[in-house]
Amino acid sequence: MVQVATQSNSMSESFPWDQLVDTLRSELQEYGGLVGLLAEQQVKILRHEPSEILEVNKSVQIQMEASKQVLTDRERLVSRLATNTGHSNKVTLTEMLPHVPGPERPMFEGLIEEINQLINVARRRLKQNQSLLVKMSEVTDQLLSVVNPQPQTTTYNRKGKISREGDGYKTSIRATV
Repeated sequence: MVQVATQSNSMSESFPWDQLVDTLRSELQEYGGLVGLLAEQQVKILRHEPSEILEVNKSVQIQMEASKQVLTDRERLVSRLATNTGHSNKVTLTEMLPHVPGPERPMFEGLIEEINQLINVARRRLKQNQSLLVKMSEVTDQLLSVVNPQPQTTTYNRKGKISREGDGYKTSIRATV
């Protein structure tokens, strides 16, 4: 483990830098795990494996909750650092970088950059997967309409999801992961 030394005469001297480094590393791991699961989810969607899609969706949800918890931990630590240095507790970690002890600052910058990159990749994958799921549902509905050609009405329900009703069947598309 890297020991983070603090500068003397610094207002942030009593801040637990090691804890923040550990939290950032955990956050990096959680987002990396999320990106991996989203890639797996995309493969399952493209292979049209519905039961496997449902299974990986559960894993994605669990991973998203874990990522959210680590993010909350980081935000709590950054808020503490901000308070220690006389700043508003609504600042970002990037804004607090000048208070990181000099020799350790590049390590913090690198971790922040990697986390931001993984977040962007995860968002892109999530959007792609949602689009693929919607398209897959549309194709399924078209196939059903060929097999059972009855009038259908397409609407949105209160939660913003597409809902189709016809005399023979009713489907509801869940486009969120």
